[in-house]
Amino acid sequence: MNQQRKTGLKRNVTRIFLAAAIGLIIWSSAASAQDSLGSLMEQSGSEWIVGNWVGESPDGQKYTMEYKWALKPHVLSVHFKGFEFEYHGIIFFNSSEEQVVQIGVDSSGNNSKGLWEAEYGKAIMKSEFKGEYGEVSRMGFVYSKSDANTMKCELHGLDEYGALDANPGMTLEYKLQKKEAPKKAAPAKP
Repeated sequence: MNQQRKTGLKRNVTRIFLAAAIGLIIWSSAASAQDSLGSLMEQSGSEWIVGNWVGESPDGQKYTMEYKWALKPHVLSVHFKGFEFEYHGIIFFNSSEEQVVQIGVDSSGNNSKGLWEAEYGKAIMKSEFKGEYGEVSRMGFVYSKSDANTMKCELHGLDEYGALDANPGMTLEYKLQKKEAPKKAAPAKP
């Protein structure tokens, strides 16, 4: 083989190797960007859930639910307060299990784990927690958007296989709270 042909072959092999390496870098970057909680919420049409929501029961009890980005686009925090109960948790995409997971703790010290899924325009979280004596409780929360400023949350029982009860045991309605414009500071007096 002549020297010129060897050099050309080396260049082609080097180019192919570089092209493959660049392709892998671009592909893995695109895959990791696609595997964020934010991108999954956008794909499922459930990004509307982010915000500060308030509601009131028929007997006048107020309750709030806030979903806000703790580490955008990877971690969403959730905080519920009402009915003499409080809960705080985080939601994230576990890429190794390909599941959207929620973990949290309530005001009684119970911790829970839930899995999110999107179905027919609804965001569904199926949660499980152990009570004080080790008994397992399961609940399903089905969130749907009634209009641009209204969210409905249906609370369902879950069987041991994760299937929702046919009818909700309770339904809460929330209104989205508008963000207040920042207040201007009063001018300093000389």
